[in-house]
Amino acid sequence: MALKKILMTGASGRIGRTFFSAMKDHYRFVLTDRVAADYDVSSPHRFISLDLSKPGAAAELLAEEPVDVVIHLAGIPDADASFTDLLPANILTTTYLMEAVAETPCQRFIFASSAQTIEGYPVDVQIHPGMEVSPANLYGVTKCYGEALCSFYATQRGLSCVALRIGAFEQRHADNLHNARDYSAWLSPEDAVRLLTGAVEAENITFFIGYDISDNRFKRFDLTRTREVLGYHPSDNAFREFTPEKLAF
Repeated sequence: MALKKILMTGASGRIGRTFFSAMKDHYRFVLTDRVAADYDVSSPHRFISLDLSKPGAAAELLAEEPVDVVIHLAGIPDADASFTDLLPANILTTTYLMEAVAETPCQRFIFASSAQTIEGYPVDVQIHPGMEVSPANLYGVTKCYGEALCSFYATQRGLSCVALRIGAFEQRHADNLHNARDYSAWLSPEDAVRLLTGAVEAENITFFIGYDISDNRFKRFDLTRTREVLGYHPSDNAFREFTPEKLAF
């Protein structure tokens, strides 16, 4: 059986690097980013330096490299970013890419959304499926836009879409987790791979918003539906892994 061919944007970022490293023997990757990858990309995989915020760039890429699945990780993940910076990277790129993908036989579009879509809720409130979005910054607003765009292309254009609200992706020895809120949203590299794989392989999805955190003792997100729909089985727990002496929300 031929390997699924995946276009992964933002491939030079931390999650892109992690997923490619773990799954390069299971899928065939076309990787793209504005910044060159700092890891080896050899045949049958390919890396293409590209600015997808330019009109026509995504359509040209997909005409040259037809794919089965798109994993859209590209964007500025900065809660303090200005609208001027966010517009090309988070709005135009996502819009142009989804329009181009909808014109192809691509089977699945996976959008890297963010926990910032709900960061306006109190930190001790667990987010359940169906709760309204509540972004606390413009970055979160751009991710709400991306989710809405996924819903539009899924229901109106027939493109199967999965939006993943990614939490605090950090390595095990990172020093960027400072409080209980951070620990409740932690996503380990291994669990990130598990969930992205589930998003690639899950069947019979029109549009679904999944939650991308590990199996932390207190969870910022309720993972029940994500487990059911994407077959997600996280194994890591920030409260066990980091064993903090004292935590406060």
